[in-house]
Amino acid sequence: MSETAKRAYHHGDLSEALIEQAVASVDAVGAEHVSLRAVAAAVGVSPSAAYHHFADKEALMEAVSARGFVQLDQFILCHVSVEPHLGGPLELMRHSANAYISFAVDHPHLFHVMFNGKVALHRPEYIEGSVVSTLSHLQAEYGFAQEDSHLLETVLIASVHGIAALVIEGRMNRAHVPAAVDMLTTIITTTPKSK
Repeated sequence: MSETAKRAYHHGDLSEALIEQAVASVDAVGAEHVSLRAVAAAVGVSPSAAYHHFADKEALMEAVSARGFVQLDQFILCHVSVEPHLGGPLELMRHSANAYISFAVDHPHLFHVMFNGKVALHRPEYIEGSVVSTLSHLQAEYGFAQEDSHLLETVLIASVHGIAALVIEGRMNRAHVPAAVDMLTTIITTTPKSK
């Protein structure tokens, strides 16, 4: 059992201890090798105690997915908050993209669960603000129409997510990620203005 899980359980929060242990187990060996019974055993409780908090493995994996997004948000925030306005929205986009990819590559099993679960994606306020700022900048400076905002956001996310997937699958060298993100930014910002 992880130290965090032990602390959580000893303070009476079994649900938190089970989630922390499940995240650690998924991160280490992948969801297919994790069971609710094994997580319960690692925390030191009976399977019935675990089933009191999670109906089945799917419910536990939904909690793992939600926790993964919290960790991803915190990781990105840590990497963009050092100098948040350095270079403006495009630099913020670069830092966010590189952090997103780093998290995915460092936690491939967890990342897989995060994007295969049923948890509705939501953005913390700082991410919402950075996305709005970047999209507004791209629209004003590079001619993207306001009505294309949602599609533009989807394309940006898909591009960054795709780079992460290629690295995880061994189809792109991780050392090339910063250059790939720079190239993506260049491609986006060299789009001709709408007439």
